[in-house]
Amino acid sequence: MQNATWGIRKNIIAVFTAINFIFIAYSAHVDASGIPLSVIGPHEYALPVNYESFNAVAQYSFVQTDNMAFDGSGKRVTGPGTFTAVGFTKYVRFFTFKSLPDVGFAWEFLEPEISVQGPGLSTTGLGDPLTGLAVWMKPSKNSTLGLQSFLSIPVGAEAVSDKTWGSLTTIVGDVQLGDLNIDGQTGFIFKSARHITGADDVNPGSTFHANLRAGYRAHEYLEPFIAADYQTTGSSNNEVTGKDIPGSASNELTVGGGLMIHFTNPMSLTMRYDYGVDGKNTPVTNAFYFKIAYIW
Repeated sequence: MQNATWGIRKNIIAVFTAINFIFIAYSAHVDASGIPLSVIGPHEYALPVNYESFNAVAQYSFVQTDNMAFDGSGKRVTGPGTFTAVGFTKYVRFFTFKSLPDVGFAWEFLEPEISVQGPGLSTTGLGDPLTGLAVWMKPSKNSTLGLQSFLSIPVGAEAVSDKTWGSLTTIVGDVQLGDLNIDGQTGFIFKSARHITGADDVNPGSTFHANLRAGYRAHEYLEPFIAADYQTTGSSNNEVTGKDIPGSASNELTVGGGLMIHFTNPMSLTMRYDYGVDGKNTPVTNAFYFKIAYIW
């Protein structure tokens, strides 16, 4: 019974790696790169129902080099040359309601730790925290469908805060077909006006994103997988002039691959490399991701 409980908890915890990257490195001084929620791996939303409430803490990380960038016409040009390292510390409370035993719920709080280094630039600090809820159900024994919504609160360090209130809502899903796992999500990000002392107020463009994973359980302990991620962001608008800010609209498509190592029921390690194949007005993704979690 104890092993079964650990197995359930392991599956549930996976959903919450999804919030690892939500415009973490935005500021007036730091170029942003990366696709929202791109950290997810196989089985991210393979979630059960009918479980007892429990807690989880996790630490997620990625590193990104911005040696290349996509310009406004989609051509690859020399990038800002920065190196970004981001950690994400997270607490999650999983719970259910007796009146809704076939529906799972969770609340979480996330705090990013950010370091951006480059020529003439050294920026570190705690980013804007996020908090929110997720809810899911199982249309069939081997599938999951859910909704999650999170709020970004602009109280991070001055150099790395996005300086906006952000709302992120996604539809998530998972299906298991024998040894093949297909997992993914799609959603939108909306932001409030950005207020910066001594500068015009700006209305950031909204973002649409999609993230897809396909893994194959080749061995009891090993599951290689492929990944595809996409985001497109509309133009930001200067509230004073009423004009769109040139070069503020962006998009990117990335592909990658990785390996999920299943150590034991309560523990697994997921590693992945991603690279940008097409885009506009954004650094080319060149990133490595990994995650680790503890549940009780």
